[in-house]
Parts: sequence; C-alpha cells; structure tokens
Amino acid sequence: MRLLNNPLSSLLPLLQRSPLPLSLSSLSANSGAPSCRRLSTDGSAPQSVIGQDSVAVLGHSYPRDDFTNVTPGILAKVGRNLHNQSHHPLWLLKERIKAHFYSSYVRRSGNPLFSVHDNLNPVVTVEQNFDSLLIPPSHPSRKKGDNYYLNRETMLRAHTSAHQRELVSSGLDAFLLAGDVYRRDAIDSSHYPVFHQLEGVRLFSDREVGHAVCLHATVVMDK
Repeated sequence: MRLLNNPLSSLLPLLQRSPLPLSLSSLSANSGAPSCRRLSTDGSAPQSVIGQDSVAVLGHSYPRDDFTNVTPGILAKVGRNLHNQSHHPLWLLKERIKAHFYSSYVRRSGNPLFSVHDNLNPVVTVEQNFDSLLIPPSHPSRKKGDNYYLNRETMLRAHTSAHQRELVSSGLDAFLLAGDVYRRDAIDSSHYPVFHQLEGVRLFSDREVGHAVCLHATVVMDK
C-alpha cells in the first residue's frame, strides 16, 4: 500500500469537526443485510496462532499447506478493528463518510439508501478475493509474494471488494464496505502491509441508466 506523504494534514479538517449526531453514528445496516461472517465487537476476539499443521484465526482453524505464508506479526493485527474503535482517527473518518451518505442518499421511506458493512471477517477464500472479481488465474496480483495466504484456498483479504459479490447476491444494491486489508509490502516510510479501505457500491437498473442517458442527452441538446 502506498501511504500519503502528509496524511494528517488532509485528515485534520475532517477530524477536528464536532462529533456526529447520535442518530447518524448509531444507525445500523439495513434489515436486509446478508448473514456474512462477522467479527466480535466486544474486544474479545480469539487469539490467532500458527500451529505446525494449522493456522487459527478468529476462532477458526485452517489447515496449512505449501501456500501458507502468513506470519505471527500479521496475525497479531487481525481483529484489532481500528476503524471500529470509537474516536480513533480511522473511526472518525469512517463516521464522517457514513454521515454524508446517510444524509445525502435517502429512500422514500426516510431510511438511508446505503447500508454499511464494517465488521466482516477479513479471512476470505481465494475465489472471493480474485475469481468473484473476474481476476484471471494468471494475474500477477495473485502471487504469494503479494498476499497473505492461510492455504491455497484461503487468505487474508487484499481488498474489501472481496465481499462485493456476497452482498450483491444477498439483494443489496447500495452499500458501503469498510475494513482492514492485507498485502505483503515491505515496511518503509511509505508502505505498510496492513491498511484500511472504504468503498461504496451502487447498482442501477436498465431503466435508471436509460433515464440518466436521456437526461444527459437533453441537457447537451439544450446547450
């Protein structure tokens, strides 16, 4: 991951504002949210351990094989959920973004259009992380040197996009995804192997796209 040269200067205007109204910061995901594997939010996440034959992560055990390359130092970061710790800079930034989407995009019922998913398990299948996003088997982003594998079939997510298909398949058409992601970067002044992403997904029907195209054409013709 490439870090900003001066990240604090760009975040301070956001972080120095007054706290979010409770009605915004406490809103949960829409009731139609899928039953994805989630993490404990009470700070009691099980300890991750690398054994001789298996790797234990967040209470689940995964068999080791020739692809296993996750390290104890990286596993120690799993489950910390800095973006969900109240008043942490990452949490503050996430809440600001949530507040914008909650207030700017509202359904006719008055509920937020976008649901928020910020506590999904960072352990995903290789299929979720790559195949579900149509990343070819020969793509260099799959290399062991760039990812943390628990085994040939399971890994620590390299991006929050690994959860897109499961959320879309559950029926959601507008959502935000936030979480910690893992890539095998050497640590230096501008790189770190554990970082955070927040992405938004919005699906549009053919009718909505057609309406937008017609509206754009009308505006162009009126100029």
